[in-house]
Amino acid sequence: MRGGRTAVFSGILGREEATMHSIFAHDAVDLHLHTLASDGRWTVAELIDYLATKRFRVAALCDHDTMAAVDDAIELGKKYGLVIVPGVEVTTRWADRQWHLLVYGVDPALPTARAFRAILDELADRLWAEAARAIVALERNGYRLRALREIVGGRPLRPHHVLLALIQEGSATNLATAHEITKRLGEPMTVDVPLSRAVAAAHEAGGICILAHPGRDDGAGVLTVETLERMRMEIPIDGLEAHYRSHTLEQTETLRAWCARFGLLASAGSDSHAPGHPVDPIPYPAVSIAGLLRRFAIDVLSEEDVSEHAAVAEQASSRAE
Repeated sequence: MRGGRTAVFSGILGREEATMHSIFAHDAVDLHLHTLASDGRWTVAELIDYLATKRFRVAALCDHDTMAAVDDAIELGKKYGLVIVPGVEVTTRWADRQWHLLVYGVDPALPTARAFRAILDELADRLWAEAARAIVALERNGYRLRALREIVGGRPLRPHHVLLALIQEGSATNLATAHEITKRLGEPMTVDVPLSRAVAAAHEAGGICILAHPGRDDGAGVLTVETLERMRMEIPIDGLEAHYRSHTLEQTETLRAWCARFGLLASAGSDSHAPGHPVDPIPYPAVSIAGLLRRFAIDVLSEEDVSEHAAVAEQASSRAE
């Protein structure tokens, strides 16, 4: 990355010394990407190669309820000067509905992350159990899942593997219709943890909590300012994913206004799960989420900063001559 001064920050590396990176205002960032570790189809190598080829400077893996791919992504990213922010999309519940929580900057190996690690372990166990029960129910009712072993591919069994196997058999046309089948058989495969618990554990671990795709309607409605105010009274979330692939310009502007009004951080993510599905990673300009990036020890240079750096470099070059 460009630049390189030392800064202390309480996110990704706990409270250790970290290199403060500098990037330009229009450098590309995308803080919401999925891999094969959850329900994506990107391998880590394919995703990092794509990001490097497209000149992204910062990205975050946010697989559902797991950080299994993060370490490999960080190491591969270093080869290309690409900063990978540790992330995870935690499935939570508040006010009788699910909310997806993007948690950034947690190192699950640190002692301070014990409670957060327990959440991920619990979710993994419950997801496996839900999927296993669904398999029994499906096979008992005559559904075949011959492709399941290949789909799982040696990874931990998850509900979406079961749904994909139903689609592969032709029993369903998409994830929604496959899910309807399991729900009809009494296996909804719905797993989550209280939003308050996830946020508290993430904060204890030095993490940053961003509400994912608040303008996307998954059947329970989009986030309203009234709901946001109620949520903030109970739970100290840190920000909103204001920039998202399906948000309209009006939604993005509204969400950014709410961030400014309530002192929240704005984030940006494509939610890409595979090449072209639903979209490729989106090159959001770093300046649009500069406040959040600073929490990751990434400084976004303004045009004035760039001019100043250029002048200093020119003076240094002249003296050298």
